[in-house]
Amino acid sequence: MRKTVLIPTDFTVKSLNLVKSALNANENCQLEIIILHGLYLPDSITEMLFFRKKEAIRKLENPAFEKSCQLLLSKYGSRIESLGVDLFSGYNRGAFENYLEGNRVDEIYAFSDHDFKPCHKRSFDLMPLIEKTSVHLTKVKWVDHGRRHDLDRNQLAALFFGHFSPS
Repeated sequence: MRKTVLIPTDFTVKSLNLVKSALNANENCQLEIIILHGLYLPDSITEMLFFRKKEAIRKLENPAFEKSCQLLLSKYGSRIESLGVDLFSGYNRGAFENYLEGNRVDEIYAFSDHDFKPCHKRSFDLMPLIEKTSVHLTKVKWVDHGRRHDLDRNQLAALFFGHFSPS
């Protein structure tokens, strides 16, 4: 069986733990995973002319996030059909529903104790849109067993030592 799963991200390693949670919950499925970030398009015509989605994603990603994606692919590669990062630039629920339908998203995974931290001046929180969609939303509670400063120092380790509990 094959499923498409959407994971909202702020380009932190913590957000990639939702990928692990989705894989654990769908053990008999091949997953197409879309890691999605909300980013408004630039306002000026000049910036719009030179806006490239791939370039914007490359600027938002950080080395720890990229390494964590590679780590997930190497550990769960046989169960991950694809793992892609995308940007959503719509302004309303209708645009978001169209995005979900166009990408055939079956399920969305998000943290129940959501705390959005914008990583760019045009970043926006996807959760208000996600909570109003018709697509099944699975909320995951993140339980950190390490001290906070340890998590900040080594987020890669947090990817595999964190713990989830049903919300």
